[in-house]
Amino acid sequence: MDPNAIGTQLLTKPLFDPSFLNLDYWFGKVLVIVNWFKGIHAGGPVYFVSYVLSLFGITMIIYCLVRMVEIAYEEDEHLKHAIHEYQDRHNDRANSGRNVRWEHIQELLNAPSSAEWRIAVMEADSVLEGLLEARDIPGAGIGERLKNIPPGDLGSIQAAWEAHLVRNRIAHEGSEFSLSQRDARRTIQLYEVVFRELGFLS
Repeated sequence: MDPNAIGTQLLTKPLFDPSFLNLDYWFGKVLVIVNWFKGIHAGGPVYFVSYVLSLFGITMIIYCLVRMVEIAYEEDEHLKHAIHEYQDRHNDRANSGRNVRWEHIQELLNAPSSAEWRIAVMEADSVLEGLLEARDIPGAGIGERLKNIPPGDLGSIQAAWEAHLVRNRIAHEGSEFSLSQRDARRTIQLYEVVFRELGFLS
């Protein structure tokens, strides 16, 4: 291309777009801004505040609806998890065949404290009371229920009486009644004989 032609084009081409130097263009922009402020002023401060509050209210409503859906989903998942956890625990107990209450009595009996041996005897006596009550034997307490058992219906009734008397001494004499671990084990063995006959232990 002819160098003279290139020079001619550079000299004749404007450096800036004329629209940026157009005063009508800039006055038009200013008028748009002025008219916007006039619209707000014409409506007054109440119009502007109500507009802002409405926009804020709509935003909060949308946010609350979204959170409600999220919370409902989270609660549903938590409930499903709790149900599955309960079912798993129930199945584990059913499949293991463990007698949790009897295991607790044994743990108390094997503890080093005499206070826990006493609790083991009291707990075993509570189990006996529940078993007699489940068999619909009348009476206000274990003593009366044992008296109301027909002769021959409970072969281990003597063991039940002997163990229950130890329990009564613990309850009535308190710390004045000396209970060794050996005596506690013998008492629990008496309860065990009764429990096996009543089907609490296999």
